[in-house]
Amino acid sequence: MGRILLRCAFGLSLILLPLAVFGQSGSDMGQSGSSMNSGQSVSATGCLQKGQENGGYYLTDESGKTWELMGSGLAAHVGHKITVSGSEMQGSKSHETKVESAEKSEAGSNQHADLKVTNVKMVSESCQ
Repeated sequence: MGRILLRCAFGLSLILLPLAVFGQSGSDMGQSGSSMNSGQSVSATGCLQKGQENGGYYLTDESGKTWELMGSGLAAHVGHKITVSGSEMQGSKSHETKVESAEKSEAGSNQHADLKVTNVKMVSESCQ
């Protein structure tokens, strides 16, 4: 009887141990993901301008933050005041290093971030 209880306890620990470890690492992953703000849904309104990078566009929103925009349908709205929505992105280190000088030139002293655009709405045909 004692051996049966010991075997049951051992078997139960083999089942529960991986669950406890997986639950721990899953919560750690959620914390690190949220600190990067990657994938966070965002909308911004401002004047769309052509960027220095090939196919790049950006706008500075009403708070002064400059958004580097990636997505389709932007070229038709250069010079327009638009509202964009999408997901904030964190590029790879190599990509960020490659575009750093262009982003600093476009943003000036403003805070800047990357946005993968999923929706574009024209507010005005002019930026005034």
